[in-house]
Amino acid sequence: MKQLLENDPIRAAYHIALLEEPYSDHVRWYTHRGADGAGDSAAAVYALNQPPIVFLIGSADGAGSCLQQAQLPQRVYSAYFPEHEQVLALRYITSRPTAMQRMVLTREMFDVLAPGQDKFRRKAVVLRNRHASLLAELYSCAPGFRPDPYQFSCGRYLGIMLDGRLAAAAGTHFISEEYSFAMAGNVLTRPDLRRRGYARAIMLSLLDRLFQNAETVCLNVGSLNAAAENLYRSMGFTAHCAYREGVSVLRGSLEPAPIYAENAT
Repeated sequence: MKQLLENDPIRAAYHIALLEEPYSDHVRWYTHRGADGAGDSAAAVYALNQPPIVFLIGSADGAGSCLQQAQLPQRVYSAYFPEHEQVLALRYITSRPTAMQRMVLTREMFDVLAPGQDKFRRKAVVLRNRHASLLAELYSCAPGFRPDPYQFSCGRYLGIMLDGRLAAAAGTHFISEEYSFAMAGNVLTRPDLRRRGYARAIMLSLLDRLFQNAETVCLNVGSLNAAAENLYRSMGFTAHCAYREGVSVLRGSLEPAPIYAENAT
């Protein structure tokens, strides 16, 4: 399976993260081998979140085989690539999944572009336990945003304070030392303070820190979120791959399939 993930570590970013502690203790893996005996597909069911998350990677047929093996929860959050849509649909109903894209920035490109963006930097603080309620208040503005407890405890969330509240925050989904890349996420500005440079400022501060230990940083953005995509492109990020995500309900269950907006970040 490692060879499958190493073919494109950025595409396989979540799967690589789930191989590492502390996430590895909460994952069930289902794999498929091709005719040559090498692993060509995998499904990971990450149970710490509620609903559990199903991550698919590899060939469509192989991913379908993994799903057939799996003991699947009735309701999951699914993250998959376009080629997996039909095989996922055999087991789950996913109503209006969100189209996403993964974007990537190298340290080399950041070093070229960052000096010209110094005017956007503001004083960011590392968020600690005393900031937890402030972060919860900020993220309540955007359903689905919640900090990763482990990354938060490691000091990998930053915020910009204004009048005793968080004006903006950004975090880290994980850092892979083996592959020298990190995934940034949970970037949010208070609704009444948008278009004032806070998102750029907090991202630049976070990237300054992440590039101390990583050669590459990636992030995810909703394909319909043009403002966020334009911001990241202006900072040097480029599109790497498209994927989809959404809440899925097992076929034959009594629970209705949910409907979600298509502009998630």
